Amino acid sequence: MRSSSQYHQGRSFSFDFREGRLKRCIGIIEKLAPGVLLDLGCSTGDWASYWAGQGWKCLAVDINTDAVEAARAKGIDARVCDLNSERLPFEDNSVDLVFAGELIEHLLDTDGFLREVHRVLKKGGHLLLTTPNLSSFQNRLRLLLGFYPMWINYRFDEGAGHVRAYTAKVLKSQLAEHSFSVIKHTGNWVPFLPQEVHGRREMAIPVNHRQPATQPGNGHHHPGEEECVDAPEHL
Repeated sequence: MRSSSQYHQGRSFSFDFREGRLKRCIGIIEKLAPGVLLDLGCSTGDWASYWAGQGWKCLAVDINTDAVEAARAKGIDARVCDLNSERLPFEDNSVDLVFAGELIEHLLDTDGFLREVHRVLKKGGHLLLTTPNLSSFQNRLRLLLGFYPMWINYRFDEGAGHVRAYTAKVLKSQLAEHSFSVIKHTGNWVPFLPQEVHGRREMAIPVNHRQPATQPGNGHHHPGEEECVDAPEHL
């Protein structure tokens, strides 16, 4: 039997900057003054390397040792870390922006993960998170017709190793429990076009760190005021 961590240790992925999700995340991050960016689940470091070229100091973690070595070869301060069982190897209040793209759905202890993100973020820092949307139009239609929903895996060998599934309401509630203030969420809603035509349909939630959920932004400009990804196929 394999654990979720064992499954992911031998896997890596590449970033396709043509994805609508990543294009919109770029638009969000470009609104921020460069600082310290932490890329969680960095794979071979392409995303972090791009932002290093834009003036950010980039830190990164991944569970795959070979991927971390590849990221280091690109000049990224990358560390091996199992986010299912280990603390982030960084100091408290040390990061301006955490990027968690398509990550939280792979983790068993999502509360522990959000506590760690909160710990390393500076006051006023940001978390930019994308994850599949369980209640997307496509999934509602699939269930109505008796088909299994997208992006929810019941075995390791068929799918991407997702062990958690979110709706927007549930994710916002969990973020609020960990003292994050959600600024805005968007996603792509193009149910009748295949992914190969439109690109991956994601939802992104940019959140403000350590501010009451009832006071989004708290008067500060935040990239979540711009769209990150188009309407909710993903959260």
